[in-house]
Amino acid sequence: MSRRCNAGLRESIIQTSLELGSQLGEEGLTMRGIASRLGVSATALYQHFESKASILREIRVYGLDLLHDSLKPAFEQTDIVERMRDITRRYIQFARGNPWLYSVLMEHDQLEWDRMSQDDIKFILRPLGLLKETMAAGREAGVWRDDISIELASFRVWASVHGLCSLLNNGRFSEKHPAFPIPDEKTLIDAFADGVISTLTK
Repeated sequence: MSRRCNAGLRESIIQTSLELGSQLGEEGLTMRGIASRLGVSATALYQHFESKASILREIRVYGLDLLHDSLKPAFEQTDIVERMRDITRRYIQFARGNPWLYSVLMEHDQLEWDRMSQDDIKFILRPLGLLKETMAAGREAGVWRDDISIELASFRVWASVHGLCSLLNNGRFSEKHPAFPIPDEKTLIDAFADGVISTLTK
């Protein structure tokens, strides 16, 4: 098999695994199922990935790249506050549009950071980098409170947004929830984004 074919099959394995996982969940994602969907032998899969766990690790890297691409258009906003609001909304929209992938990215075991090169780590952390870059730009423009730490505030924003994404994806918020009924999801997301921003501004 040529190198190009090998590269193409590897990409197909990742895409097919993502499709199966999104449809069937992690329990439904099996090496045999992936091979069957692709129309290849299980042996062909093992030439690229040693196990389902290794496929999931690759899906996480691939998914973080997709998340970065989803957040990047927020930088078309020249107003820093609006950019942060847009980043928040886009992050939530990504999680809601890709619930299984989001669970793999943010709710599975930690990546093996100690086995990665600095370039790999930098690549994987690009979504968080966009948030920190916006925080730094806001500090320079004087729109955030003077007592804010860029590092801690970036983490706090991410933790807050991640919490909402997990609650929404797990069905903990709904229109009929007895404790936290929501009028509609868009209203909740907009109000949440505004609330996050209000903790940062002067």
